[in-house]
Amino acid sequence: MIFPIIGAKDYIDQRGFMIHACPTCKRERTFAVYSTRRKLTLYLIPTVGVRSQYVMECMSCHGRWGIAESQWEDVKPLLMSQEQLSRWIVERERAAQPIAPPRRMQPTLYQVLQVDPSADPEIIDVAYRRLAMKHHPDRGGGPEAQERMRQLNAARDVLRDPARRAAYDRSMGIVRLPDAMRPEEV
Repeated sequence: MIFPIIGAKDYIDQRGFMIHACPTCKRERTFAVYSTRRKLTLYLIPTVGVRSQYVMECMSCHGRWGIAESQWEDVKPLLMSQEQLSRWIVERERAAQPIAPPRRMQPTLYQVLQVDPSADPEIIDVAYRRLAMKHHPDRGGGPEAQERMRQLNAARDVLRDPARRAAYDRSMGIVRLPDAMRPEEV
């Protein structure tokens, strides 16, 4: 007696992940491991299991290989959950990268002189004089006074020269319109 086939369906159960050398990529890769079952539904007969197999799939090249029943017991201890795999990847990346010390952001020349980037040269001179009087080593500015005065002098030298100031502003992303009118000129 012949029964007509109504349908066939593959069922996939995720079993976990493992790290293994990929035969195609030739590199250590992450594999998804799952169990597949094919079931057929026949007319007047309940669903019947036809085939069951364990499969591993490379997550990079998507190559798939079957796992023999005899090898399944060797593969089971290598399986990881998605959380375990994520932790393994993070730890591996962390171990591969040297830990760099955090970079300390240097203040801009405008911050050194405590002026606005749109400040006129006269304002820059006044701010420089005020801070120089406060931080000058001869006035008891403390152990870091010499370094502070070097910063102030360098900031003033760059910001007072129109060409150097324009180049510095461009490096910071500040664009000045050459023919822009100031509010007091209106």
